Amino acid sequence: MDEARANWNDDRLDHLSGQVDRLADRVDALRDHVDERFDALQQSMIYTLASVLTAFGCALLAIQL
Repeated sequence: MDEARANWNDDRLDHLSGQVDRLADRVDALRDHVDERFDALQQSMIYTLASVLTAFGCALLAIQL
């Protein structure tokens, strides 16, 4: 394996560098997508909690009156 690496020319190294760069771009895009999905989930959880608390508050008021 080390002998094969020693014989790599600049074209092969440039090609490998390009592949690594494309892979890094794909990972960044995936990370952005996951962050967007997580933000949407977080917003949904906040709205759900607010709804539950509102319903609970209304139930308490209904019991008091």
